[in-house]
Amino acid sequence: MDFWTIFSQVLVLFLLILVGYIAGKQQMITKHGAKEISTLVLYITLPALIIRAMQFDFSIELLGQSLKMIGMAIAVYAGTISLSYLFAKLLRSKGKEKDVFQTAMIFPNVGFMGYPITQGLYGTQGIFYTSLFNMPFDLLMWTVGVHMLSRSSDSTASKKKGLAALLNPGTIAVAIGFTLFILSIKLPPILDSTLLYLASATTPLAMLAVGSTLARTRVDAIFANKKLLLTAVIKVAVIPAIMIVLFTILKLDGYFLKIPIIITAMPVAANVAIFATRYESDELLASQLIFLTTLMSLVTIPLIALFLG
Repeated sequence: MDFWTIFSQVLVLFLLILVGYIAGKQQMITKHGAKEISTLVLYITLPALIIRAMQFDFSIELLGQSLKMIGMAIAVYAGTISLSYLFAKLLRSKGKEKDVFQTAMIFPNVGFMGYPITQGLYGTQGIFYTSLFNMPFDLLMWTVGVHMLSRSSDSTASKKKGLAALLNPGTIAVAIGFTLFILSIKLPPILDSTLLYLASATTPLAMLAVGSTLARTRVDAIFANKKLLLTAVIKVAVIPAIMIVLFTILKLDGYFLKIPIIITAMPVAANVAIFATRYESDELLASQLIFLTTLMSLVTIPLIALFLG
């Protein structure tokens, strides 16, 4: 996959946001409508996407490598979570701004961009290892992500504690998908097709919600916000650069070098804005970060992919 092919993939995401922006400006999607779309994504289409993403064959020969990739994913997320606290402190962010900035630094857009780009770069094995690397994402998004985005919120939904906070559509979908993966159980064709249609709606719906939220602000204000710009640079350039240096020192190679770095370099996940809306955090700031990091990734992702070879 060359520079222009990767560029085109990112551009599609950007254009979907633009459609949502126009729909928001024309009041085809209101603020209340964006929240309803967010709920639809979180409770129906996203769980369908999670379950289908884990529908691949599992063989005993790949068990060691599978566990290694999952372990690496946990380590990478632990590292980015730690770095998010450091960078948030350096940015002197507080309240909902801090909540959104930290969550945005941690969670990359895997569903729409991660899978197709790694497939184009590394083929079917790229999808396999990306699926493994992505396994902690949903569990962390529904636990760490919800915790961060609800710290400064008064949302009733954010007050769930303990086991109740873990029992949500995302973690339940992970449990179902992982069970099917371990037992090598394939979904019946009719059910698989149903989930496929629902899963396919996740990205366009999420991007429409993001774009419609952006319609409530001036785009030029995004580029005037220095903290926003710095956070975007940290997400798509600084954190991947730190990983490249660290992984090179550790002498990692092959998929164990390339997949984690490529995925971490993706722009902010649309889920961040969706969850920010659901838990009454600053969904506008989250949408601005998605817009900005997606714009920057038109250049950064192709360059990083070319660098890794």
